[in-house]
Amino acid sequence: MPKPKCGYCNTKVAKRYCPGLDKLICPQCCGENRLKNISCDRECRYLDNEIYQEKLRDEKELRAELKKIPHSEHDDIFKEPRAKPVAYAFESFFADCYKKGLFNLTDQKIMDTLSNLYFHKSKGKSPDSDKFFSLTMEVYDYLIENKTSKDLICTVMLRIIISVKNMTGGPFGPYGYLNYVKNNLHPDVVDSVNGYIIETKDGKKKVVSKSNLTSM
Repeated sequence: MPKPKCGYCNTKVAKRYCPGLDKLICPQCCGENRLKNISCDRECRYLDNEIYQEKLRDEKELRAELKKIPHSEHDDIFKEPRAKPVAYAFESFFADCYKKGLFNLTDQKIMDTLSNLYFHKSKGKSPDSDKFFSLTMEVYDYLIENKTSKDLICTVMLRIIISVKNMTGGPFGPYGYLNYVKNNLHPDVVDSVNGYIIETKDGKKKVVSKSNLTSM
């Protein structure tokens, strides 16, 4: 009985089942194309080391990108009027979800979601598929539809990650950032386009009205 041919190259002998293709493929095609040209099932046993290495590469790249983001007292991107409504769009959404007890949010989940969205939109990597990620991406898409530049949105997402890193831990543990944003979002401005979250010189956040931004 002839051995089955690879369902990817149709040349070599197929030796392993590929859930992503629902076919038998050869080890070489699996190794060369997994997570690149094949939409792999994350539960596939051949992905363990590849996923770990990919995670390390992403973490290294994220650290490098965060170093480029202006966030000192004198050049903070959050001080730019054009960045404030972008930050508000994301952070008011996070605070609302947290106040409602949705998605089992933690500071780490916020960082993971924003970094995944950043890599998806700026690097073309495959997105996550959970509901919270999808809704966060809707915030991104809403900003794009309202003529906000992709570069600005990505920069603000990275700047928010820096805030989360700075605020997580302490008395609130893994909810430090979420508690701070929740407690500093006044209910009168949660749904108002005239209210923006800003970060003060001491690294704290508060909401100000649009009319007051020019006086700060």
